[in-house]
Amino acid sequence: MIPVAMEMALHDLAIRQLLARLAQAADDRDEATYLACLAGTVRPAPSGGAAPVPAETYMRAAMARLSRADWTQHKLVNPVIDIQPDRIRASARVDAVVDLALTDPDGKQHRLTIGGRYEIGLTQQGGTWLIDRRWLHRLYVDGDAKGLAI
Repeated sequence: MIPVAMEMALHDLAIRQLLARLAQAADDRDEATYLACLAGTVRPAPSGGAAPVPAETYMRAAMARLSRADWTQHKLVNPVIDIQPDRIRASARVDAVVDLALTDPDGKQHRLTIGGRYEIGLTQQGGTWLIDRRWLHRLYVDGDAKGLAI
């Protein structure tokens, strides 16, 4: 039997790896890996906000937003993970800095940095942690974003 502290540390590590996998899948525009990080439905807003949507719908919307950028790089820092005692539910708050480049209609490339905090809900299914709620609270945009859809 695994001591409780070690079990919780393993859950924490699994969640951190899941968050990193999702960020890399977003930057790589890897739809299959992105989708594999999600539960069957995802609530795209804080608890009590928008209704959950099917994971594939959520993934397609995320990829559509990402595809407006020439490239992105997500950097995740300061994760705070709260695993419920039943070890079936968890939440995470993680700060993110996203560097990206967008090309305007005139062909000029603009580099931006977006900073914010993700609020993430997680559920464990079949021994695997999956994301079932994800919302970004945008704190700042650094760079010339006038007229650009971000």
